[in-house]
Amino acid sequence: MTSIGIDLGTTNSAASTLIGDREEILDIEGDRTIRSVVSFEPGDDEVIVGNMAADLMERHPDLTVSSIKRHMVDDDHTVTIDDDSYEMTEYAPEEISALILKKVLAGAEGSLGEAPDGAVITVPADFPENARAATRRAGELAGVNVLRLLPEPSAACVAYGLRDRDEDIERVAVYDLGGGTFDISLVDVSHEDGFYDVVATEGEQELGGDDFDEALAQWIAEQIEDETGVDVTDDRGAFLQLKGKAKDIKEQLSSRNTATFRDSGTISGENVDIEISREQFEEITADLVERTVEFSETALESQDMSPDDVDTVLLVGGSTKIPAVKEAVEEFFGQTPSQEVNPDEAVAIGAGVFADSIDPKKALEGDDDDEDRGGLPSDVRVSNVVPDDLGIELASGKIDTIIESNSNLPTMERKEREYTTVEDNQTRALIKLYQGEGDTVDDGDLELKTEFVLENIREAPKNEPEITVQVKLDEDGVLSAHAWDESVVDGDLIDPDDADEVADGEAHIDMNPSGESEKLSVEEIRALLPRIA
Repeated sequence: MTSIGIDLGTTNSAASTLIGDREEILDIEGDRTIRSVVSFEPGDDEVIVGNMAADLMERHPDLTVSSIKRHMVDDDHTVTIDDDSYEMTEYAPEEISALILKKVLAGAEGSLGEAPDGAVITVPADFPENARAATRRAGELAGVNVLRLLPEPSAACVAYGLRDRDEDIERVAVYDLGGGTFDISLVDVSHEDGFYDVVATEGEQELGGDDFDEALAQWIAEQIEDETGVDVTDDRGAFLQLKGKAKDIKEQLSSRNTATFRDSGTISGENVDIEISREQFEEITADLVERTVEFSETALESQDMSPDDVDTVLLVGGSTKIPAVKEAVEEFFGQTPSQEVNPDEAVAIGAGVFADSIDPKKALEGDDDDEDRGGLPSDVRVSNVVPDDLGIELASGKIDTIIESNSNLPTMERKEREYTTVEDNQTRALIKLYQGEGDTVDDGDLELKTEFVLENIREAPKNEPEITVQVKLDEDGVLSAHAWDESVVDGDLIDPDDADEVADGEAHIDMNPSGESEKLSVEEIRALLPRIA
């Protein structure tokens, strides 16, 4: 049986597995990585994925999708394909991601001579719960058994084999700047137990190489307009061509001091030559680099640490090849960062190592035997953290935190007998869980993660029922939640899988299985208040 690791990246994707005694990047139609781009051919029902799709982006910008990973956090985002030849016209981010995964899986099958039994898919350490759940759905839609969602910094540490080294490395900073996202994660390394424990993570879902390309393209567009009077940003196709050239220039400036933008008229309609120096590029993108440093400071402060407390820094992601980025990281941490593993492939390699150690059958069956750890590897252990506080909205509008940020996953917490009703004889309540920062929904940076109806609260004067709320985040950070009236059930922890699913994805909790239940609108029910003594 063969399992693979997949780095489902914003800009590029890759897969790896153990071949013989070496971890190898799998060939996908002649390439070690493929662009995470999907193109819907006009007038046809053919969908093109990968490097060829990226080449079509300039020709068919309205039918080509890139950087979809940035939208995995947005439950309402859809991609509209305006072409009658396709049965579907709107696609959710996980459906686009599933097409990319299918391409990767087909390449893996071609390389291995057989379809993989399962896959470990990597996600940013600060990916919120809904984005993790969407990633798992993408894998299922692609037809692969998703064995685990692995935090990218943990994958990087596995790829570097830090726990097997003789050096005294106990605290690692993983600086991951890819094509679309940025994460800085602090990881504890336990050499005795072989454990990688993510203790803190900070980052931004829309900060990466794409933004460097965009900034440079905007600067070049200004020079073109000054020289020709043509504003190329008004033409999406022309600007995408310009952005592609800006990406090439960015990569040239990683090894050269100057590069030249040339347009023979395909972009602006004029012949234009613009020379760009590395110094100019660094000035144009300085604010982007500074933001990554600020996130690094925040991560350290959350652990009451300074840069001197970090034993080693790993650079991950293709955008760490930018000289100014490496220099900023070295200056901030006071040490030369490590790039022993190709930053474009480190996450995929680590995922492959992890996948090779998992027993797919046991992992999918959810075997929780402590001896074999439910099919998880005995020689490679990882842990991730909750990126943001998770709490319940009270009737007052305030948020009562149930799970705090940087709590280790998996975690199950409950507020026992701490909530009650707000109306006499109230028999049902809407429970809304939010994740993010802020004391109230109105003035905080909060996102609704789930809402469900608790029914069959015993009829009693307000403030008397004793209601418990239980929240669980599994090892992948996927959320499940339950609530019950302590006088109706015995108060034991409930298996989250016992919840029935109803329309619109709301979890419907019925504490009286013999009674009828109905889905209620937000206007028809009340939220909970803290228990009043």
